[in-house]
Amino acid sequence: MISGSLRKILIKRLSLSFGFTLLLLVPLIYQLIEGPASDAYDHDVTDSTLSLISHVHMIDGKSQFYLSPEAEQVLRADSRDNIYYLVLGPDRRLIAGDADLPVGKALEALQNAPGSVMYSGVYRGRKVRISAMQRRFGKQNYLFLTAETTQKRDVLAVNSAVATLLAFFVLVMMATGNIWHSIRRALAPLDHVRTALHNMQYHDLKRLDDAKVPSEIQPLVQEFNALLQRLDSSMEAQQRFVANAAHQLRTPLAGVRTQLELLRREVGGGPHVQRISQSIDAIARLGHLVHQMLALLSSVPGGRQISTKAMVDVAELIRDRSGEWVRLATPREVDLGFELEPAMIHGDPLLIGEMVANLVDNAIRYSPVGTTVMVRCRHDGSHVVIEVEDNGPGIPVDQRELVFERFFRLNTSNSIAGSGLGLAIVREVARGLDGDAKIHVPDGGQGCLVRIECPYPALA
Repeated sequence: MISGSLRKILIKRLSLSFGFTLLLLVPLIYQLIEGPASDAYDHDVTDSTLSLISHVHMIDGKSQFYLSPEAEQVLRADSRDNIYYLVLGPDRRLIAGDADLPVGKALEALQNAPGSVMYSGVYRGRKVRISAMQRRFGKQNYLFLTAETTQKRDVLAVNSAVATLLAFFVLVMMATGNIWHSIRRALAPLDHVRTALHNMQYHDLKRLDDAKVPSEIQPLVQEFNALLQRLDSSMEAQQRFVANAAHQLRTPLAGVRTQLELLRREVGGGPHVQRISQSIDAIARLGHLVHQMLALLSSVPGGRQISTKAMVDVAELIRDRSGEWVRLATPREVDLGFELEPAMIHGDPLLIGEMVANLVDNAIRYSPVGTTVMVRCRHDGSHVVIEVEDNGPGIPVDQRELVFERFFRLNTSNSIAGSGLGLAIVREVARGLDGDAKIHVPDGGQGCLVRIECPYPALA
């Protein structure tokens, strides 16, 4: 079972595999760098030995070795290492060179490889590479040895090791970067799918694009699309059912309310008037809930036809409906004030009116008797701002998002109970205008200020 980030898992596994493979290749890379150069140094030592052989001459049928001081100086010349040589004649007699240069290993090696050998040894406490050759001149055998200390070779070994490790590090870094970039590019379609799902709203389920994803995950995306289609169909069926039920309830509720009002008149001052009045109030609340449900269904995407959208002057719309709000505020002795400036937005006039009406209704309901409710609209830069401010108890910070959820009610001592849909309608309409609704505290520090900001113009 794989858990965690797929990108990190792939990068880790591929990097470890590639790094381990390169680590196994380090000795080979080292040999490829150091081997040819070391062989070149061995060839130089061998050439020095051959040059010694060239100084043996046959005179009157006898072999003689002569190396001038100048030639010996050239032979021993080296900027870093020391060069030693030895020439032994018949019966291992010293002819020239460094007499203490060991020859035992050379003689043993030449028995197995007649002619010439190359081997490592120690001379005067230092490591040396020795070239040994055996030649016969006439009836006499000569042994030629040339030895060179290994300072250049040691430097070469260090440099080769550093170059190998540096090459290994660069290759690992480049490979890791390439692996990371390749995996990122390969998994980019998954990020697009994740982003599309993250940004998808419950009321706007869009089909995922499966044309630009790898064939390995196309079945997964197709299954997501099938699930989204089923969810969308289920939500549409649910919305149709609620809308039809609400429409069907409106007429019977209106009829029942009318009959109860007629009955209250007929009863006059009898003992059942109070119960009849309570029933009328309950039916009025139920009718308000049905109206709110229909408004909420209309506010979500697809709830109303796009042809209903037009350029709306919010200030003029508020003036047209201000009369009904004043009548609602009068019994509670709430002073309803307006600060209206021209503010044009593109949307459905009915839904915009419902949005503002719900804010004003909530402000009046929850404001103490004798307080003030202010309704404002204006342009603010590139936005249209609509505000409704009251002097009520306000909304706690931790519940300012919850109140926009459907059927959420604050725990309040206010005896006027709402439907729990008003602010949900406000946010749905605001988002339909490409804006949003937020709750703030008024400058005075008391009450509640609901601000709606929509782009100007809010084209949808």
